Amino acid sequence: MDRCRIAQLSDLHLGANLAGGKLALPQAKADRRRSEQRQCLSRFASHVRETRPDVVLMPGDLFDSGEPDVDDLNFAINAVNSMSPAAVFIAPGNHDGYSPSSCYNAQSALYQSRGGGPKWGSHVRIFTAQHFETVRAPHRSVVSVTGAAFHRHSPTDRRVLADIPRAAPDGLQLLMFHGALEAYPRAGADKAVLPFTASELARTGYAYAAVGHYHRGGAIVADTARVLGAYAGAPFAASLSDQGVGTWLDLELFPKTPLRTEALHWHRVDDRTIHRIEMDVTGLTDTTALAGRLDELLASQQATSRDLVCLRLTGRLARGIGFRPETVLADRFFHAAVDDATEPDYAIDFEAPLPDEPGLAATSEEVFRWKMRKLYQEAETDEERARIKEAVFYGLDALTLGEIHLR
Repeated sequence: MDRCRIAQLSDLHLGANLAGGKLALPQAKADRRRSEQRQCLSRFASHVRETRPDVVLMPGDLFDSGEPDVDDLNFAINAVNSMSPAAVFIAPGNHDGYSPSSCYNAQSALYQSRGGGPKWGSHVRIFTAQHFETVRAPHRSVVSVTGAAFHRHSPTDRRVLADIPRAAPDGLQLLMFHGALEAYPRAGADKAVLPFTASELARTGYAYAAVGHYHRGGAIVADTARVLGAYAGAPFAASLSDQGVGTWLDLELFPKTPLRTEALHWHRVDDRTIHRIEMDVTGLTDTTALAGRLDELLASQQATSRDLVCLRLTGRLARGIGFRPETVLADRFFHAAVDDATEPDYAIDFEAPLPDEPGLAATSEEVFRWKMRKLYQEAETDEERARIKEAVFYGLDALTLGEIHLR
C-alpha cells in the first residue's frame, strides 16, 4: 500500500431553518438556499465518484437534527449511496446524534416509515455506539477506521479521548468523531462539545483524525508541526456564525510518513459568503457620510452581489437623520439584513442625581425626561432599566421629531 486517499465532509446541517434567525431569509430565498445546500452534497458525491478515494469520512452533523424530514433523509441517502464503491463512514454529531428514533437507526419509526424509500447502502458504515469501535475498510484491509457516535443527553464536558485505545502499530489507523478542540484558533462562536486537546489526540497514536463540529476548516497540529487531524469545515453557510465557511477536504496518507499541512486540500463549494459587518455611526451626521462609511466597510469585506450581508448599526445616530440602508443593500446583494442597535443622540445622564421636579412652566419634553429618569433610578433590574431607556428614546423621537424610528 503506497497511500490512502481520504475525502472528508461534515456539518452540512441539512434541514436547518434557513428562514429563521437574524438573517431572516424570505421564503423564496430560503428555498433557493435549501436547494444550494443540497447541491453541496451532490457536488461532493460527484467529486467522490470522479476521484475514487479509498474512504469517505463524515464526522457528524450531516443533518441539523437526528430526525430530519423524509425528503431530506431520502435525498441524503441517495447522495451517499451514489458514492459507492468508496467506503463511507459516518459518526453522528451533536445535532444529528444517534438515538433509538434517529434516522441512523434502521429500526426507527422514521427510517421504517418511508416504505420503499432508499436504504443506507452496504458500503456505508454508521457508528452508533458512544464508545469507540474499530472496523476495517472494505477492499483495503490495512486501513481501519475507529469512530464513535454522539448520543443525545451526552455530557458535553466528557473527555472524548479519555477511554480510546491506542492505535495498533500495523497499517493505517484512522480516527473520526465529533468534538471540540480546545484553543482551536478558528472556533468562532461555536459551542464546545466533547472537548479534547492536541496533546490528548497525539497520545492516541492514530495516523489521522477526521473531526467534525467547527465550521471553519483547519488542521490540528502537534508541537512538531505534524498534522494530527483536521476539521473539513462546513460546506454550506447556514447561519450568521458561518463566515468564511463552505469547504470539504481531501488528503493523502502515506505509511510511516508524517502528515504535513501541504497534504491537506480544502475545496470551496458554497459560492455565496455571509458577511457580518458592524458599523459605528457615531460622529456621522449626514446620510452621505453614513453611506460612504458603509461602502468602505463593504469594500473591505470584498462582498459580491451573490453574497449575504448582515449589517449591525451601533453608536449614537445624529438627531433628525433617517439612515435606512435596507433598500440599498437589498438591491446590491442576494440578501441583506440590518440589526439596528443604535441609540439616538439624546444627551441624557440616567445615573446623575435628579434635580427638583419640573414646575408648571416646564415643557412636555422636560417633564418626560425627568419622570423617565426617576423611573430608571427606581428600577430594580438591568432588564427593567433597559426597557425604560428604550422607552425614553422612542418618547423623545415622538416629542422632538414628530415620528418614531423603529430600531
